[in-house]
Amino acid sequence: MPALPDRRTMLRVGLATAVPAAVVAATAVPAAAAHTPTLREHDVTRWMAAYLKAWQTKDADAVVRLFTPDAEYQSVPSVSDQMFHGSKEIHDYWVGVTAPQAGMSGLQGTPIVSGNRAAIEIWVTMQVPSDTDGTMGWVTLIETNILDFATPTLCSRNIEYSRIMPGKIAPPPGWGRR
Repeated sequence: MPALPDRRTMLRVGLATAVPAAVVAATAVPAAAAHTPTLREHDVTRWMAAYLKAWQTKDADAVVRLFTPDAEYQSVPSVSDQMFHGSKEIHDYWVGVTAPQAGMSGLQGTPIVSGNRAAIEIWVTMQVPSDTDGTMGWVTLIETNILDFATPTLCSRNIEYSRIMPGKIAPPPGWGRR
């Protein structure tokens, strides 16, 4: 089976074709995370609001402040060149991936929280350059983030499962609610 283009490339060049979501990878909870104070739904909602605002404003420094210094960020699960470790790699990834984007708007669903872990859906629309002529076109990114928190305000791991579709698509009724 031919390799699929990575998400960073798809977002950078505006590949607006439907790409199958990544296969769910097994994720173990780090031992240090077992002693994390209780994470609440509003902690995750607040964290994701800050994440989406940093994305909208292309503020890589603000994104880095949402993660522990040694955090792991998988933009495409289990693809080594799409796994970023530590503040510098996460910062550099965010600078590069958001640079060509415009008009980003994001919504978040209601998080599901268990211990120090959370799952939360986001629905993002943005303009990205076409891979053929560079003109800007709309894409919709539907994503679920699996988050491990070291504290209620700092994420130690973010694993993203996403699908990019061409066009500016509104979420269906009831999206993101339990």
